[in-house]
Amino acid sequence: MLTAVEKIRVKPEEARRELARRELARRHLVEFSEYTLPWYKAARHHKLAATYLEQVLLYIQTEGKEGIGRLLLEEPPRHGKTKQVSHLFPAWALGKQPDMDIILTSYNADRANENSRAVREIVQGEKYRAIFGDLATVEWAVELSSDSRSVQAWDLAAPNRGGVTAAGVGGGLTGTGAHLMIVDDPIKNREEAESAATRDKLWEWWTSTAYTRLEKGGAVVGMFTRWNVDDWAGRILRMMATDPASDQWIVLCMPAFWEFPIIPEGKRFEEYQHDQLLGGIWVEDKDVLGREVGEALWPEKYNVEDLLRIQANIGEYDWQALYQQAPFSRQGTMFKREWFIIEDNPPEKIRRRVRYYDKAGTEGGGAYTAGPCMSLGEDGLIHVEHVARGQWESYRRDEEIVRIGKQDQQYRPGVTVIWHYQDPGSAGVDSAKATNAKLAMAGLEAHFEVVTGSKEVRAGPWSSALEAGLVRLVRGGWNEKYIEEHLAFPKGRYKDQVDGSSGAFSKLQEGVIDGKLFF
Repeated sequence: MLTAVEKIRVKPEEARRELARRELARRHLVEFSEYTLPWYKAARHHKLAATYLEQVLLYIQTEGKEGIGRLLLEEPPRHGKTKQVSHLFPAWALGKQPDMDIILTSYNADRANENSRAVREIVQGEKYRAIFGDLATVEWAVELSSDSRSVQAWDLAAPNRGGVTAAGVGGGLTGTGAHLMIVDDPIKNREEAESAATRDKLWEWWTSTAYTRLEKGGAVVGMFTRWNVDDWAGRILRMMATDPASDQWIVLCMPAFWEFPIIPEGKRFEEYQHDQLLGGIWVEDKDVLGREVGEALWPEKYNVEDLLRIQANIGEYDWQALYQQAPFSRQGTMFKREWFIIEDNPPEKIRRRVRYYDKAGTEGGGAYTAGPCMSLGEDGLIHVEHVARGQWESYRRDEEIVRIGKQDQQYRPGVTVIWHYQDPGSAGVDSAKATNAKLAMAGLEAHFEVVTGSKEVRAGPWSSALEAGLVRLVRGGWNEKYIEEHLAFPKGRYKDQVDGSSGAFSKLQEGVIDGKLFF
């Protein structure tokens, strides 16, 4: 702050600008954040989240008549959510509503206490005093009570009656009420997320202890990175879909990359969204930030190359959960992890080999084209030798199918037949014929067919073969994504590798194709 001598030297226009900044900081969370912490620069997703958080405060101020009373905020790790939601927002809210009681919770008491300490330090700072404290033109200065020394629980000085209580998940809250409760990452790590007992304990604490602490017109902000379809957020989302009387939360989901939802044919988005809610996942039909497909959430910190490197290193299971907020069960429903047996080399003798494509015509964030190469060996086992996969527009897709077909002829001896799905309608027929024409001109044998029934029905025999131990995967870099897509099926975002595998397996089981014996 300025000394008495420096204050004399301040020019009138500088003083006006300073007073204007303070007034904006009183009114809006983003301006408050950048004023109290000069190093803090709000990115676009912080600015959007701030508008939602301001509506949470409005809900409290109007005792539930206006605003947002239940907010779930989903963001990837290290994207600034704790600083904004658990540090800056409570401090600003106390300045606006100094009679408010706030409960800060997290996966353990230490983390909750750290958040409480951060809020208290902001409230005690000189910048805060200039907005809401003794250096500001407010009716009652907002400042810490002189006897509040513990970060676990502290109060504001009279005549204000508000304060902050910190508690870890599972901790006691008896005698403590909350006008605002912030649940900040209630699950610590992957080990806790995979423990059904830990998830059950968290849910019991939420329903029997935490939720009952809310005052009339009290609001809750759940802020987290997703870990598991059955985590705290997943259970809340399922309740929204199954019980209209339950709290209907506003969800602000901001994945690392924006991707279009892949909606099954014949379904409206609302039906698809409800199905995903039943699976504990929130989806949108457009990005809340207006991003293009494949655009990074916070490019100033993590650009596209950074995110792709993270994705490659952590694997699809953690990527989908932590960064895309779309977790799936690691154990699988139709497919189990233990069913996938990996071998080092393809079979030396085969009866028949086929590559089967589930085609997509989009490039970027849409569906993938996937073509598993599958063989029936003399050993009686089914071998998945390779999976071609990419997000290609239609022309490049057909070029890739030809290129890979030529490689199969060279490196995978024996007759290789290429099959692909024909999409319904005249456009699907034209596309299938065009693909076949290119393959025929390249000297490759190819066929296409119209498929009937759901993907789940078509995957049934393939699932049975895996469960019976009849399938081997040839070791390759594609293995893990292939397995994890199967484990997520049918709830996962992508189904192309499963669908292509179902088709390939079906063709290996047929005795005759166009009069030609398989074996």
